[in-house]
Amino acid sequence: MLSVDRKLLQEFENQLNPANPFASKIPFKILGYGEISTVFQIGDMEDVALKRMPPFASKEQRREYRQVLEEYHQILSQKIGIRVAEYACEEFTNKDGEHILYIVQERLPEESIGHRWLQRCSDTELTVLIHRVLDNLVKIWRKNQQDAPEEVIGLDAQISNWSFTGLDSEDASEPVYLDTSTPLIRRFGHELLNTEIFLKSVPPFLVWIVKLAFLQQVLDRYYDLHLVLTDFVANFYKEGQAHRIPLAVQIINAYLAQQAVDLNIAPLSEKEVRKYYREDAFIWIIFLNFRRFDRFLKTRLFRRKYNFILPGTIKRFS
Repeated sequence: MLSVDRKLLQEFENQLNPANPFASKIPFKILGYGEISTVFQIGDMEDVALKRMPPFASKEQRREYRQVLEEYHQILSQKIGIRVAEYACEEFTNKDGEHILYIVQERLPEESIGHRWLQRCSDTELTVLIHRVLDNLVKIWRKNQQDAPEEVIGLDAQISNWSFTGLDSEDASEPVYLDTSTPLIRRFGHELLNTEIFLKSVPPFLVWIVKLAFLQQVLDRYYDLHLVLTDFVANFYKEGQAHRIPLAVQIINAYLAQQAVDLNIAPLSEKEVRKYYREDAFIWIIFLNFRRFDRFLKTRLFRRKYNFILPGTIKRFS
């Protein structure tokens, strides 16, 4: 049972200034940043992680999002058989009249999260980690192969989206998938999720460019297993573990050629992973700088509320 102090959460929301979150009078810790969301530990609610989604345009839009979120969780956990972190939703209208939603999950030990394992595990443990992730991914893509185009499921499989309790052998327990907040379901090519949610954080002067040139491309990558795996390995750069990429590519290609040959997925290459990371990092750095400029315009010139919490300096590895 996820225990949430709803009164404290609403007080936190009502005094939160996303443009300057550390002015908060209620103590909190930022556990992670997303493109459109931020994950908090708030006050004495130490056992839960709270993900603040961007304000919804209406109660109806928020309700529709919750429906797709619940369906995605059920498909992954019940139809496909992936261990998915349990969640709850807390919603209310804040003092500015905005329709707010927090996704609540159990706060797992930091050392159990995949990117922390990556920084300390042996090569043998890394093999187990990658195999466990692949075991889950092939379940999804075998379902997609069977059910397309009626229903196709996507997944953001980056290493920080998984929690592991042990990697001591191939019999290690199944990992827990953590991030269902971007529910990726397509029915006959139609995205169930209202993709306008991704445009909320885009500066107004860039919305049409992002919508026409980037949004579909970004979404498509999560329905393509080859690109999902490329993204998975490219995140090793972000974690300062580039030296482990050759082994990761070798492990994945061997698995695809043996345990997943039926899916006919093209093998990865180190060159491709490096190119993917550099292009992706360049795009997101430029985008983040535009968002900072937009924050400046809204808060300093137009004296309006800016509703997104932006990370500080991002350390990138090459």
